[in-house]
Amino acid sequence: MRASCPDGVQAQGAASPAAGGGTSADIAQAQALTQAVGDEEFNSAYSDIFGTVIDGYTPGRVALCVTDVARGRLLAQAARRAHPAVDLSRLDIFPCRYSEGTLQAAVRGLMAHNGPPTIAGFPVYQIGPATDHSGIELHTSQTGSASAALRRYLTSRLGGIAFTVVKGEQAVG
Repeated sequence: MRASCPDGVQAQGAASPAAGGGTSADIAQAQALTQAVGDEEFNSAYSDIFGTVIDGYTPGRVALCVTDVARGRLLAQAARRAHPAVDLSRLDIFPCRYSEGTLQAAVRGLMAHNGPPTIAGFPVYQIGPATDHSGIELHTSQTGSASAALRRYLTSRLGGIAFTVVKGEQAVG
């Protein structure tokens, strides 16, 4: 059993490939389970603990990442009641540091200004929750990624939420 939410895996709702031993039936069942535990209609009661759901972190398995594992089990049972055909034996519940709502609110707070997407004068190429919901990940320029001033600014604005600043590339398009 992992100690925390898996990192570096597919995002919520993404289709998992059949590679690695998963059959198409395994994949279909895992996708149905992903839809069920990610169903916003019934899991709004769990929005304060819901981090993410990851389809295919292991073929045929689904990871539910929550800030409170006991309440995560209740969320899984609610998903089962709402979608009786889902197979909860394919679900692995992992702790994560922050809920999706907490991280998205923090990102909105950082980006709450008009004009080009910048933070503390540095370009924002991409920003959002880290895959494992351990904090916020900010992709910026080489200069921004090396800036102590940017890190101090983020520390002061995020109220203790962990963050990672990495060198990224501006999207072309």
